[in-house]
Parts: sequence; C-alpha cells; structure tokens
Amino acid sequence: MGKASKELKGFINEIPDSSLNALPSNPGTIRKTTDFRLDMQGMTTDGKHNLQVQVNNGTTISTLKKVAPKTVAGPALVPSDGSWTAADIRAELLATILI
Repeated sequence: MGKASKELKGFINEIPDSSLNALPSNPGTIRKTTDFRLDMQGMTTDGKHNLQVQVNNGTTISTLKKVAPKTVAGPALVPSDGSWTAADIRAELLATILI
C-alpha cells in the first residue's frame, strides 16, 4: 500500500499542534480530511486519551476503500497529564501505522 501509507503519514504529519495540545476528554473527531480522520475514542481506565486514525468511507484512495472505516494507525494512548508534546503524539501514531 505505497500510496495509502504515504498519504497516511502525510495526514499524521499535518495535524496541527493546536489539535494535539488540547485533547478532548470526550469521544469525537479531532481532525478530518476526505481520506482519514483522527478520532478520540475515549479515555482509558487509567486516564489516557485513546487516539486512532481511521479511514473515511468516502476515501478517494482505491486501496483503502475495502478497509474503511477501520483503524489504520493507533491506538496512541496519550497521558492526560500534558507530558506528551504534539511531536510525541505524532511519533506514536506514525509508530503504530497498520497499513
């Protein structure tokens, strides 16, 4: 999945710091494009943010259409104490790419 992986890495690297520095505690979408979305799945029992990148149903990347709406990066379990920077969160998402 060369193109899909490249596009996913681009999506993760383009998430603004402001979106990662103020994570919500409730589930919801943090950032969305045509192909991907960064979702906050909720808080874990030990108080970490469960972040995952998922494929959108309307993706334009043909190799991803069959995996939508599955998770393609994550989970990134981010401590709620503010100890992780936006760069730390991006690095964790990049390290957990599943495609």
